[in-house]
Amino acid sequence: GKVDEEMYAQLQQQLLDAQPGTVVEIPAGTFEFDRPLSLDGIANVTIKGAGKDKTILSFKNQKVGAEGLKVTADSVTIQDLTILDTKGDCIKIQDSKYVTLLNVKTAWSGGAKASNGGYGIYPVACMNVLIDQCEAAFASDAGIYVGQSTNVIVRNSYAHDNVAGIEIENCINSEVYDCKAENNTGGILVFDL
Repeated sequence: GKVDEEMYAQLQQQLLDAQPGTVVEIPAGTFEFDRPLSLDGIANVTIKGAGKDKTILSFKNQKVGAEGLKVTADSVTIQDLTILDTKGDCIKIQDSKYVTLLNVKTAWSGGAKASNGGYGIYPVACMNVLIDQCEAAFASDAGIYVGQSTNVIVRNSYAHDNVAGIEIENCINSEVYDCKAENNTGGILVFDL
């Protein structure tokens, strides 16, 4: 596959130039990127694909960084897209208040391998996290991992073929319901260390 430099540059520029209220739309298609997309410090931005099975961002030839999408911004919504084959975590969200992931899929297309990235969906040190109608597969550690966060809801989601399906660690006030966990080494893990 060929890296889609133009689409990458356009998307990353939109994320750099975003204002509160901006919706960054990613069209339908499969796009190959070799470095992470990042949103830093701009609140109330939505990153929206055309549908979970329609907008696919592939990082299988990733040369720079580890994540597919890295967010350190409040009031972020990520929806209607798939992220595949990152070197590290597919979506990492850190130190953010009001995080919504809706109809998002993370996976590694070669199936379960120790060399896959650690986490699919990975909000850490966040407040008010909603993960709804998401799917996470083939992570070498956890498909959906929420750590050190307060007020967490994971619902209507599907974690399969990961080491840990849904993992909640060192969180306060978390709810996991109406989810399905299949073919993971451990389905749902809750740790308070």
